[in-house]
Amino acid sequence: MHANSKLDWALAFLRPYRRRILTVVILTIILSVLAMLPPLLVKYVIDRVITRGQIHYLVPLATALIAVPIVTAIMRFVQTMGLSYIGQFFVFHVRNALYQHLLSMPMRFYGKHSVGMLVNRLMGDSGVVQRILTAQTIGVLSDLVCASFAVCATFLISWRLALIMIVVIVAFVVNYKVNITRIRDATRSYQGAYDRLSGGIQNRLHSTVAVKTFGTEMREHQVFQGTLYGSLGLVQQAMISSNTFSMNTQLIHQGGHSILYFAGCALVLQGSLSYGEVVAFTAYAVQLLMPAVRFSMIAKELQDVNIATDRLMELFKEGSEIEDAADAVNVERLRGEVEFDHVVFWYESGTPVINDFNLRVKPGMTVALIGPTGCGKSTILSLILRFFDVCSGELRLDGIDIRTISLESLHKQFGIVLQEPLLFSVTIAENIRYGRGNAPMEEVRAAAKVAEIHDFIMTLPDGYNTRIGSEGLELSVGQRQRITIARAVLADPAILIMDEATSSLDSDSEKAVQTAMERVLKNRTCFVVAHRLSTIRNADIIVLLKDGRIQEQGSHDELMKIPDGHYRKLYKTHMGKTVIEE
Repeated sequence: MHANSKLDWALAFLRPYRRRILTVVILTIILSVLAMLPPLLVKYVIDRVITRGQIHYLVPLATALIAVPIVTAIMRFVQTMGLSYIGQFFVFHVRNALYQHLLSMPMRFYGKHSVGMLVNRLMGDSGVVQRILTAQTIGVLSDLVCASFAVCATFLISWRLALIMIVVIVAFVVNYKVNITRIRDATRSYQGAYDRLSGGIQNRLHSTVAVKTFGTEMREHQVFQGTLYGSLGLVQQAMISSNTFSMNTQLIHQGGHSILYFAGCALVLQGSLSYGEVVAFTAYAVQLLMPAVRFSMIAKELQDVNIATDRLMELFKEGSEIEDAADAVNVERLRGEVEFDHVVFWYESGTPVINDFNLRVKPGMTVALIGPTGCGKSTILSLILRFFDVCSGELRLDGIDIRTISLESLHKQFGIVLQEPLLFSVTIAENIRYGRGNAPMEEVRAAAKVAEIHDFIMTLPDGYNTRIGSEGLELSVGQRQRITIARAVLADPAILIMDEATSSLDSDSEKAVQTAMERVLKNRTCFVVAHRLSTIRNADIIVLLKDGRIQEQGSHDELMKIPDGHYRKLYKTHMGKTVIEE
C-alpha cells in the first residue's frame, strides 16, 4: 500500500489535534537544541577552565550544565503527556470509525471474514497503530534535528574523524536494508496466522455444545495446539530477524564509537586536535550514532505499525454493497404489501440461488416458506430485509422498489425472531426494548405478557432490571426465545420475520405463545420459515420451494386439492408428526 495513502489515512484522524501536535513538534525541536548544548559546555569547561585556568567561566558554565537537564525534564514531561493524550484519542477515533464501518457492511462481508479476525483488527491492530504516537517514535524528529546539528559540528571539529563517522553510518544503513525485508515478511505472516487463530477460536468456542456433545474436546485441543504451534514458529522467525538486526546495530554502534575515540586520541598525540575537541566530537558522534541505534530498536515496532495500518485500511476500503440510493426516500409505517417480480439472485455470478421468483403478498397475510435445505428460504428473508440486493427483477414494498427506501426507515418496518434467540448481556428490559429504545415500561411489560414471559420475569429479584448473559442470569432456550418474541412485539413492525420461532418452546409455552401471536399478527404481514404442521396449516400462503424456484404455492386447502401435488404428498407423509422433516 502506498506510503502517501497511509499518511493521508492517519492525518484524517489526527487533524482535530493539529494544534496539540504542533505544540509537541515545537517542544521536540527545542528539546533537540537543548540536547546539543551539554557537549559544547563540556568542551569549554575542559579547554577554558581546566586547561587554561579561566576560573571566571566556571560558575556560568556550571549553572548552564545544571539548568539544561532540569528544563529538558520539564519540557519532556509536557511532551510525553501531550503525546499520550493525542495517542489515546487517536486510537479511540480509529476504533469508533472502524466499528461504525463494520456495522454498515453487508452480510456477504461477514460471510468471508470471521468475527475473531475482525475483533483482532478492531482492538489489536488499532492499538498497534497507536504506538506511532509515543515519545520514542516522535523522538525521530528530535533525532533528525540532533543529527543535522551533529554532522555540521563534527565536520567543523575534524573532517578526518567525520569521514570515519560517515562510514559507520553507512554500515547502519546496510544493516537496515539487509534485515528489514525479513522482519516485515515475518511480521505479516504471523499476524495473518493470528487472524486465522482468532477466527478458529471464536468458531470453536461458539460450537461448544457440539464439541461436548460428541466428546471431541481432545481433538479440538490438538487442532488448537497445532495451529498455535504454527503461529509460534512464525513469531520466532520474526523475533530472530528482529534480534539479529538489533545485535548488528549494537555491534556497529559500539565498534564505531571505539574506533572514533581512538582515532581522535591519535590526532591528539599528533597535535592535530585538543583533548576537549575529541571529547566534544565523541559526544556529537554519539548524538549522531544514537539515533541510528534508536531507529533500529523501534524498526520492528514501525514494521508492526506499518502492517497494522495496512490491515486496518483493508477493512476501511471494503465498500458496502448495500447503500442508500441518491434519491432514497424515508417511509412511515408501511401497510405490509410485498411483491417479488421476476426476482433473480446469486451469491456467485452465474449460479442463481433464487430464480425467476414471483410472489405477491397482501398486507396482513402470513406466508409459510417450506422446502429442503438450500432451496432459498433464508435467502428470500434476507432479500426482504435488504441484507442483499436482487441481481435482477424487482422487490417492492407497498409498491415501492425496496432499493429506493432509505435503510434506516426500511429496517424500522421489520421485526425478526430467529430460531436461535439472540440476546445481549444487558438487562431484560433493555433486551426487550432493543428495537425501540425509548419505549415506556408499560409497553415493555405488555409485550412480555404477549410473549408469556412476564410472570417468569416477576419471579426474579430484580425483575426487568435483571442482567442476563455472561455477566448475569442464565436463561433456558425457551425463556430466551420468549424475550426475543417480546422484543419483536414491542417493535410493532409492519412485517414480521420468523424462523420457526416456537421450535425451542415446550408444548404448553408453544400453545400460549401461538395464541398470543395470533393477536399480534392481525394487520401485520408475516414471513415464516416453517417446519411445524400447525404453523403451515394456519398460513394464508404456503410457498413450496425447490432449487430457488416456486414449486407450488397456495393455502393449505388449495394445495391439498391438487391430486398429484408435491405439497399434498409431503403433508400426507408427515401428517402423523408435528413437523415436516426436510
